[in-house]
Amino acid sequence: MGNYNYRVLTDSDGVEAVKIYADYQQKINLVLLDMIMPSMDGAIAICTLQKINPNVKIIATNGLSSQHNIDESQGVGVKAFLSNPCTVKYLLQAIAAINKSN
Repeated sequence: MGNYNYRVLTDSDGVEAVKIYADYQQKINLVLLDMIMPSMDGAIAICTLQKINPNVKIIATNGLSSQHNIDESQGVGVKAFLSNPCTVKYLLQAIAAINKSN
């Protein structure tokens, strides 16, 4: 997301996402997390991230979105839920809304 002045760290699965967050949490303002990942699913990753930092800001995504998934993710502290595929416009709006609310 270089065109929008965001620096992005990427991972290949939930275990790596948690490790990256643990290593760089002071430099990470927001986590964009797919709910369906290899090695560790999104719900477990969210709980693990929140043990590291109870105030972590998370946007969850899922290609199989349903109202149940949205309600469940928000119940565990997810600030926004986006369905895949997601446009850059909607992602940027979600990031702006989260940053504005804090």
